[in-house]
Amino acid sequence: MRFIKFKMLHFVLIVAAVSSIVPSAVSASSLRFVENLPMQYDFVDIPRVPRGFGEGEFALELWIKPDVNYDVGEVWRGSYKQLKNWSDADPEPYSSDGWWLSGNWLLDGHTRPEGFMDGNTREGTLSLQLYGGGRLRFMFADAKDQMPKGMVYGVQAWPAKKAPSLLDGKWHHVVALRRWREPNGSTLELWVDGQLIDAVDIPRRTNMRRYWDKLAHPADPIELGGWSIGAEVMTAWNYVFTQYEDYKGQVDDLRFWGRAPVAAEISSWSRRDRPNEQLLLADFAFDEGSGSTIRDSIDPDYFLTLIRGSAANWDGETATAK
Repeated sequence: MRFIKFKMLHFVLIVAAVSSIVPSAVSASSLRFVENLPMQYDFVDIPRVPRGFGEGEFALELWIKPDVNYDVGEVWRGSYKQLKNWSDADPEPYSSDGWWLSGNWLLDGHTRPEGFMDGNTREGTLSLQLYGGGRLRFMFADAKDQMPKGMVYGVQAWPAKKAPSLLDGKWHHVVALRRWREPNGSTLELWVDGQLIDAVDIPRRTNMRRYWDKLAHPADPIELGGWSIGAEVMTAWNYVFTQYEDYKGQVDDLRFWGRAPVAAEISSWSRRDRPNEQLLLADFAFDEGSGSTIRDSIDPDYFLTLIRGSAANWDGETATAK
C-alpha cells in the first residue's frame, strides 16, 4: 500500500512539473464591438496593410456576426437613434455624390485625400459597410479621375432586398476581392456565405500600394492611424466628425490574400474548410482573448491594436467552431 501511494505521489509530481513548463493553449475567441457614446468608439486600428497586398489581385476575408439587438432605422445626422440603428438607407448607387454616405462602417479604409466636399476624390478607398437593413457592400476607388458619381465603385445588391440580411444572429463569411479581367481591366466581387452578391467591372489594374503605403487622409493629420475595423475612421480618431454610424457585433478570422480565389475555393472557405495558404499575406484569428494587441499568425511582429477596448470586447464564441 505504501508503495502504491508513493507511485501515485510520484506521478502527480511529474504531471505538475510538466504542466508548469508547457504553456496552456490559447482559447479560441472573437472580437466584439459594443455600443459607444460619441467620441468614445471602440475600434481596431490597422496601421498598415500587409506587404504585397494590393499590388495585383487580392482578397480580404473575414467572418462577422452583427448584433441583432439593435433596430433597423434612420441613421442620418441628428436622427433619434443614429448611433443605435442598423442603417435602412438604400440609395441607388451613383445616384448622387453622397449615395455611399449612410451605413454602419464595418471596415473603413475610405480615404478622402482632398477633403470632404462634394467632388473631392476618394482614391485609395477600400471599405465594407452595412446598409439597407443589414446587407453588406464593398466600396473601392483606385484612381482620382474618371470615377463614377460619389468617387467610389459600389459592389452591392440594389435594391438591398435582393441580398439576404445578415441580421439573423448567425456568423457570416465575407470575401471582397479584385480579379483581373482579360484582356485588361479588373472585376470587383463581393461574396457572402459562398454566394456572389455582386461583381463590378472596372477599367484599371492599379497597384494600390501607391495609396496604401501612405494611407491618405485630409492633410495627412499625424493623429490618424490607418484603416479601422468597427467604426468610420475619422470618427474613430475624433477627427472632423464627432459621431457616425458604427458596427456593433463580432468579427473573427481576418485574412489578407495576395490572390483572387475562385468560386469553389470561396465556397469551401465559407464551410470553414482549411484554406490552401498560397499567398496568404496575413491571418488574424483574434484568439488573444484579452488585451489590446492582435497579432498576425504569419508574422508575429505585425499586429493590429484595439483602441478604447475593455474586457467586453472579447467573446469566447468563435466563427471557426463547426
